[in-house]
Amino acid sequence: MKHILTYSVLFIILIGCGSSKEFTEHDNQDYQKLQELVASKSFEIISTSAMPRASAAFSKVANSNILGPGNNASNIDITSNSNRLIVKGDSIRGHLPFFGEQNFGGGYGGNHTGIEFNDIPEDYTVNLDDKKHAVDIKFKISDKYRGNERYDMVITLYPNYRSTIRVQSTGRSSIEYNGRVSRLEETKE
Repeated sequence: MKHILTYSVLFIILIGCGSSKEFTEHDNQDYQKLQELVASKSFEIISTSAMPRASAAFSKVANSNILGPGNNASNIDITSNSNRLIVKGDSIRGHLPFFGEQNFGGGYGGNHTGIEFNDIPEDYTVNLDDKKHAVDIKFKISDKYRGNERYDMVITLYPNYRSTIRVQSTGRSSIEYNGRVSRLEETKE
């Protein structure tokens, strides 16, 4: 019993010591540049992979090789798919391919099967995580073509310009995207 207590205390001490990271001056400068980029409200994110919530039904479809070589139900390469999320001023515009399941009846009609929005979001907040050197942006926004579908979005940005977009929908399974953030160039709009 004494050994268990000793090992438990040692384990807690080791976990406590390893949980804080010391950042260099360069790390701090990169984090500051990221904060300035977010504050400018003039940036875009291009995603390279999509990670849908892999349900049993979606996994069966994905295992039929419909997603193409190298892809699976939990990680899909979307570098050849058109996708962008743009923050410009108070407006956010996005077009993201969707892989997953629709939760309720009804169709998607036409060519609008992705996640698409172009509006001023609700509840837009920016949270700085100084311990991890990350920036979280949260907001709610409605689909451009399906007025009854709303998205809860969480974007996490890192000083190396990596991005994660998490989408929770009122009508579809959740999905996550990984990519890169960059300053929005006026000519790219």
